[in-house]
Amino acid sequence: MLSELFVEIQKLEVRLNNYLEEEEKAIGLLTMYITKIREQNDLIKSLAESKKPESIEKMAKLRIEVAKAFRNALRGISKAEHEKSHLLESYGQILLVMEEQIQRILKRGE
Repeated sequence: MLSELFVEIQKLEVRLNNYLEEEEKAIGLLTMYITKIREQNDLIKSLAESKKPESIEKMAKLRIEVAKAFRNALRGISKAEHEKSHLLESYGQILLVMEEQIQRILKRGE
């Protein structure tokens, strides 16, 4: 039979891996957002020099891409924070379970 502490340690490991995975995804999404806003910055510079219709059309398309990239980055950060909350919950649960087990052992020794 697995001890309650062992189960909680396993949960913590899973939650840590989930958090790290979501954090990595969030970083990738933020990097994509930065790429898109750099593209938009470059296009703004070129538009300032010439107001070609194709550049204006490209700007409109890129604005949507920037907005989507920003939304995706925020979603990614949100998911990582959600996983982080589970991780924090596990920290407290492990401490509680350890203390309960120690108390049971100490009571048996009396």
